[in-house]
Amino acid sequence: MTDFGNGLLVAIGIGLLIFVHELGHYLAARFIGARVEVFSLGFGPRLCGFRRGPTDYRLSLIPLGGYVAVTGQDPEDLRHPEASLQSKSVGARFMFFLGGVLMNLLFALVAFPLAFGSGVSFPAPVIGFVAPGSPAWEAGIEAKDRVLSINGKETYSFENLVVEVALAGGRSVVLEIERDGEVRHIEATPRFSRPEGIYMLGFELAVSDALAVLDAPEGSPAHAAGLRSGDLLVAVDGRPARSDAAFDEVTQQKAQAGEPLEITAIRTEADGTRREMHATIKPLTRPAERAVLGIEPLRSRVEGLRHNAIIQRLGLMREDVLLAIDGAAFSGQSFAGTSPTLRLAVRRRGLQVDLHAEATTAERQSLEGAIALTAAMDDTSILPAPASAAATAGLRPGDRILSIDGEEVSNWQDLQGRVRAADGRSLSLVVERIAEDPTQPASVSTFAVTPRRAPVHDYGYTRQIERMRHEVRADSMQHAVQLGAVCALDLVKQLYVTTKRLLTGEVAASNLGGIIQISRVSYHNTQWGFPRFLYFLALLSINLAFVNILPVPVLDGGHLLFLLIEKIKGSPVSVRVFQYSQVLGLVLVLALVVFVTYNDILRLL
Repeated sequence: MTDFGNGLLVAIGIGLLIFVHELGHYLAARFIGARVEVFSLGFGPRLCGFRRGPTDYRLSLIPLGGYVAVTGQDPEDLRHPEASLQSKSVGARFMFFLGGVLMNLLFALVAFPLAFGSGVSFPAPVIGFVAPGSPAWEAGIEAKDRVLSINGKETYSFENLVVEVALAGGRSVVLEIERDGEVRHIEATPRFSRPEGIYMLGFELAVSDALAVLDAPEGSPAHAAGLRSGDLLVAVDGRPARSDAAFDEVTQQKAQAGEPLEITAIRTEADGTRREMHATIKPLTRPAERAVLGIEPLRSRVEGLRHNAIIQRLGLMREDVLLAIDGAAFSGQSFAGTSPTLRLAVRRRGLQVDLHAEATTAERQSLEGAIALTAAMDDTSILPAPASAAATAGLRPGDRILSIDGEEVSNWQDLQGRVRAADGRSLSLVVERIAEDPTQPASVSTFAVTPRRAPVHDYGYTRQIERMRHEVRADSMQHAVQLGAVCALDLVKQLYVTTKRLLTGEVAASNLGGIIQISRVSYHNTQWGFPRFLYFLALLSINLAFVNILPVPVLDGGHLLFLLIEKIKGSPVSVRVFQYSQVLGLVLVLALVVFVTYNDILRLL
């Protein structure tokens, strides 16, 4: 389907959900005998429509919802008393305000089985990259593991897996995985990710076996070499390009050296034939935007540990920053050594701590796979690049920069800011260096370093990687209904827990999305076929029902709350209280709309 067709389908789908919701109110009003004055899709000025009986069926200017206007909905509306909503019983009015929610649920319960009957495409619950030091890495989860269930509940998609992990909060989860034909159970404890605003285990969705699609814009070095957008990437410098890690490693090495890159690709011709082609891309070289020292943060912070005997004896802890191994400044080297005693110097909560334990050669080797290191951004220990300005001036891996031009630097952000502000002039760096003799204190020296503008080499193409997907198809109508019911109940539970987590701060409010995000996700789902889009509309319909049932004035749930109060106290709330609450509810809803729209715009930037 074309982009226009997908966009049109999104508009029709979202409009359908609004229509279904308002149809529920309309049918409920007709059922209880209330006079319906307006049935509108959209808000604001009337664009077009027709009138039948007392009802104006209209399409309005602002397509952000819809409404049904019923006589007597406002307590001060005294017209047509025999057909006024206010003249109806509490139960009848309850049915009116509940009508939209029930229709949304009914739509979902019909749409889910229809979607699963045709087969819904999902991101497969197969693990791809596992971040070193993450909870998944510590627990022993590996790439290509297929997750069968989480906490005993069947997992049908990677999305479902991520949601269940997020909703577990900081509590441990048990994953049933299949690895090389063997089923095993692994327990892991999610950690809160500040960038994502949810609890995560630290793995990504697996990459499919499909070849990456190249994007080689006209005028780029890749285009000049004969590559075209849409070509399929087969190999880079003779190495298969199916692995992200392998691709990045080769490309970065070549780019740093400014060397040509050999690309093997497949092109589909206009007549449908496919041919293999080879291209040599000569990089476009340009000067860097700013002068740099040629350093990067030393990967010395312990991000995660796979506990074994030697780690237990050492007492090494997560968040420790490695300073030295066997007396030598830590520079990312191995833990190998000939001494029977392994000695580590670490910085822990701002203080240096010396750790030591008896260790065999095998135990030393085991540490490389048991300790995950990351850059210590709150530290200024450095790793100079070969032949960089810093290396030429005499700085070594593991050196710690204390100050620049007399100004103290305490973290990597400070360091970068000082270098950037210098704009290429010579800098005076005060550097701390670990002594080779562990019994001696660290030395402090001053170095004069002039930042350089290193050339940047660009090959001028990007690639689109397809993630692994699978199809979930019901083998009978009963199975389709069962799958639909499970999805509906799962989503209601997830919405409830997510709302609670938002209030407690366990899920960041930045994860909320509005009409822009809904439209983007809707469009994305159209690209995986109509059954997937129908499945998404069912999810969205339940979301709409859930939001409307919340006890917020202006929303259906707010009206239902007032009706419960009226039933309990025997009389409705005063007109003044009702009107003030409506204004307050409207302000809250508008504030939420502004907030989620702001989130949507940030996602686009």
